[in-house]
Amino acid sequence: MELFEIAGYEYYLDLEKISDFVRIEDGDPKDLEDLFNKEKESDEQELTQGTLIDMTKWDLVKTMIETVLNEVGIVDEDMGYAMLGKQLSIPTRLCFNTLIKHKLIKKQ
Repeated sequence: MELFEIAGYEYYLDLEKISDFVRIEDGDPKDLEDLFNKEKESDEQELTQGTLIDMTKWDLVKTMIETVLNEVGIVDEDMGYAMLGKQLSIPTRLCFNTLIKHKLIKKQ
């Protein structure tokens, strides 16, 4: 598959990595059952397990992706990667750098 170039590189959002990044791994099912069924007997109702996510991480990642995708400044990609950074807003650069650092945006 051929990707579009952005300032000479091919970037994409790694959806699996984003999913893994926001997923909560440390959940004791008994603690979750007590939380959701506080007033009910534990033997009367089963807890349906789903994917739990860290809402703080999810909100931050979502906002950073939206910031990168909503950049509206005039950009001359032909000037290359180094000049691209100087043309983008500070919030976009910060978000782009953070997403790359955590490997949520990948370079092909």
